[in-house]
Amino acid sequence: MKRISVLTAMALLALCVQAAPDYYPAVAPVGTFINTDDEVEELTVGGTYDAPLTVTFAANPTDTAGYVVYYEWQIIKMENNDQTTLAVRNDEITEFTFREGGAGVSYRVSLSITYRHRETGVEGSVEQDESDMMRFSLRGSSLTVYNAFSPNDDGINDTYRVKTQSLLSFRMAIFNRWGQRIVSGDETTLEKEYQDDYTYYVCWDGKWHGQTADDGVYFISIEAKGSDGIVYTERRDINLLTRTRERTTE
Repeated sequence: MKRISVLTAMALLALCVQAAPDYYPAVAPVGTFINTDDEVEELTVGGTYDAPLTVTFAANPTDTAGYVVYYEWQIIKMENNDQTTLAVRNDEITEFTFREGGAGVSYRVSLSITYRHRETGVEGSVEQDESDMMRFSLRGSSLTVYNAFSPNDDGINDTYRVKTQSLLSFRMAIFNRWGQRIVSGDETTLEKEYQDDYTYYVCWDGKWHGQTADDGVYFISIEAKGSDGIVYTERRDINLLTRTRERTTE
């Protein structure tokens, strides 16, 4: 029988044992959303945003060659001294829409990973420190209804707009004094304009059947719901004014 020397046996054993990798997976999670300018914007720590807010969370992993990586996103709502887990996701990239805002409500999003090397079986995990977790909040709601506009193409107050903030839904209709509906729409159909963290719904351009409507009093009906649970039901009059008032001097 042919004998194998001790040194040869040790060399063969070394060939059978895979060396442990000298690198391990890491992540750099971020959250992004589409802002009012239709641009991708990154969440900032402690930021406050309008509701509803749809955020795409990406793990941005590095040094994953040869590893199987498992992701765990935890999306948590903080309300006063209570916390509620809204979702647990296991994708590298995931999306979530936040709807609740107002005083005492904030959100915390964290990512942890576990990993295993396919060849060596080396395992490990990475958990975010609490200080590194994404934290942000949503504004409370508001709704301001104005009582007049002047669609005379002078560039000032030419459309009838309603000023809002953090509304989850918005529906309106405008009627003339005889109860005929002039125009209607909701958050999915109305044009929006943005200014100073407020959303303005453009409700009426002052035209009816293609012509500028007569001066006078019209009526608007609004139903809306805010991020803080407030339900708005408004019935107001609108003064349409197109005639220019000339000043006289004595």
